[in-house]
Amino acid sequence: MKPRDRVHAALEHSEADRVPLDLWITPAAYEKVRSYLGIDAPETQEWGIMSSWRISEALLNRLHVDFRRVYMREASSFKPKTYQDGSVDTEYGFRGKWIGPYWEIVHHPWADFTEIEQVSQYEWPNVDDPSRMDGVVEWARHLHEDGDCAVVGMVGGPWGVLEFCEHYMRGYEAFLLDLATRRDLAEAMMDKCMEYATDINRVFLDQVGEYLDIVQVGDDLGHQQGMIVSPAMYRGLIKPRHKRIYGEIHERAPHVKILFHSCGAIEPVINDLIEVGVDILNPVQPLAKGMDSATLKRKYGEKICFHGGVDLQEAMSIGGTIAAVRKEIETRLRAFAPGGGYILAPAHNIQPDSTPEKIVDMYDYAFKKGRYPIRV
Repeated sequence: MKPRDRVHAALEHSEADRVPLDLWITPAAYEKVRSYLGIDAPETQEWGIMSSWRISEALLNRLHVDFRRVYMREASSFKPKTYQDGSVDTEYGFRGKWIGPYWEIVHHPWADFTEIEQVSQYEWPNVDDPSRMDGVVEWARHLHEDGDCAVVGMVGGPWGVLEFCEHYMRGYEAFLLDLATRRDLAEAMMDKCMEYATDINRVFLDQVGEYLDIVQVGDDLGHQQGMIVSPAMYRGLIKPRHKRIYGEIHERAPHVKILFHSCGAIEPVINDLIEVGVDILNPVQPLAKGMDSATLKRKYGEKICFHGGVDLQEAMSIGGTIAAVRKEIETRLRAFAPGGGYILAPAHNIQPDSTPEKIVDMYDYAFKKGRYPIRV
């Protein structure tokens, strides 16, 4: 069976030849795997979830990965500036720099805002700048017509509203205080992100939507022990904006499925995410509170596809063993795979402390044991 057909079977909650596999990995961990496998083929595939970088097609094939990706570009007129602390600005106004395996935000352009007018007057980059799509349509068409993998598309800028405000534009503490004490200001910020998100999705989907199988979005709503905001606050403030953004994606590209990324313990709002149009939930962190795989499958498995689930905190960490990784794969397959509706992947980016031996074994073992009917 071709990878794209395999993925569509999973999304339609039916059993294909095997469970589809996806790869989320940090550049540092990727380099270790590439060296370990002795792969020196050109890095032609765009990859990454926190930033776009390139990966080898040969490595994706070696790990049996069923997906390929296409990304909207930043405007060519934007010339980033590097500051004395090593941070680099973005066309949206926030600045970040590499700290360990992640690009962390060190400057928030809305940090000192006190009035709604400051938000409304803030100028976003021009979504209609044609350079954003330079080569993007051609690459998406190539992946769709010349390849046989499922194609995942990602826009630049806001994926959702909560995370983009708190993490990128305003700052965590300030924005959470806004939600409690200056709700009018917080809502203005979320509306600013929502309007831009709908605009940039329009540009992207109108040009490449026909070549995509999945659009990746997200809004980190949880931490290890619970949600960043209460379920009630999510339903009152964030859910209506999610419904607008994701509803418009489905209207513009009805055949495209929405993959929603949120870390943490978000079980209390999974039904809400289903109601706003989320088709695929990622990364399903198994050690977060209330995120037991078997329970999630029983409660929501007929309504949503799960993507991820493989523990990085213990099994894939520096202290984990190959035996622990194999047990982890068996556990997730046993819980999520029966009846379809599961894409096996790590429960976030694979970290540099995961040895290349374990990473390769994870994918080879999942490839072997993920064949239907599941027998683990």
